[in-house]
Amino acid sequence: MKHKLMTAAIGLSALLSASAMAENHVIDANVTKFVPLIVKIAPGDTVSWIKMTGHLSESIDEHLPEGAEGWLSKMGENYQTPPLTVEGVYPYKCTPHWGVGMGGVIIVGEPSNLDAIKATGPKGALKRLIKKTDKFLDS
Repeated sequence: MKHKLMTAAIGLSALLSASAMAENHVIDANVTKFVPLIVKIAPGDTVSWIKMTGHLSESIDEHLPEGAEGWLSKMGENYQTPPLTVEGVYPYKCTPHWGVGMGGVIIVGEPSNLDAIKATGPKGALKRLIKKTDKFLDS
């Protein structure tokens, strides 16, 4: 019994250490753009949007990595994702301002689904986001 308790304590300690090392990355809603436009984070990190008056953040679910959870924040409220653990590219948008291109990209770990997104032949604002993601990754 003592061994099981010790093993459980070690496991809990490792879990707490991993969550303590996770970072929160902040994105600012600035008029009709998100700053920064693209963020690269480690698996397990979170992302927060601030200054969201008149804005929301919505994942573009059909382009998320397989197995990833999408999100939809409330209009006008700052928002934080749960830990993003599935590696890949997470495009998102401000739905009311998507027509003027207000969106962004979160890259979690390796951009494993980027080629799949490109293969769909994205148009408009999403096409521009994906091109900027390519340039970001090349720099």
